[in-house]
Amino acid sequence: KRESKANRTVLMKKIENAMKRIKNISIALSCFCLTTIGLASCNIGGLELQQSYDYIPSPVNLKMDMTAYQFIESRKSIDMSTLYEAINRIGYRDSFEVQNRTYIVLNDVAFNNCLASKGYSALKYMSNADIQKFLNQYIIIGLYTSLNLTAVPKKVQTIDPSVQLSLYLYPVTSDVSDKYQIYFNKWGTTGYQRLIVTSNLQPTNGIIHVTDSYL
Repeated sequence: KRESKANRTVLMKKIENAMKRIKNISIALSCFCLTTIGLASCNIGGLELQQSYDYIPSPVNLKMDMTAYQFIESRKSIDMSTLYEAINRIGYRDSFEVQNRTYIVLNDVAFNNCLASKGYSALKYMSNADIQKFLNQYIIIGLYTSLNLTAVPKKVQTIDPSVQLSLYLYPVTSDVSDKYQIYFNKWGTTGYQRLIVTSNLQPTNGIIHVTDSYL
């Protein structure tokens, strides 16, 4: 009987240990799932938009199942509220859903700093005509990514016939992180370089480069 009792004790101990292992595995799996869900919530169409303004190079594989307008709409409560308001105020959604366009998208930092530099305390004081002209200079005809740009500035045409921009990569150095870093400026100007903070996003109708700078 003592031997039988001892055997039962050993068996119960083994069962208890096995249950603990199963519990730990379940907890680990739960944590993994929650982490995966959490990461997914930070993603847009399978990609993660940079949350900081420290540049992180990105190759051209960031595809989204949404138009450029829908992308901006998805960020309206995060960092693109002013741009979203401007587009809708002048009924300009169609211009952000046209095919074969490269959009330089201004986040709130860029747009609000630009308004202040022009003497506007808020978007509501800017006329519809001025908003349209302002937006047009950031919509480029054609598709431009890190793969078809070089360190030599490329002249590109915006939908404003009077505005051409230059797009170019950061000059190549020994640091591989420079590989995809894009700058933009008005064509023919020198000096301050406008940095793209998130590059090569691919909505269904073109390319998006997000910036915290303005022309």
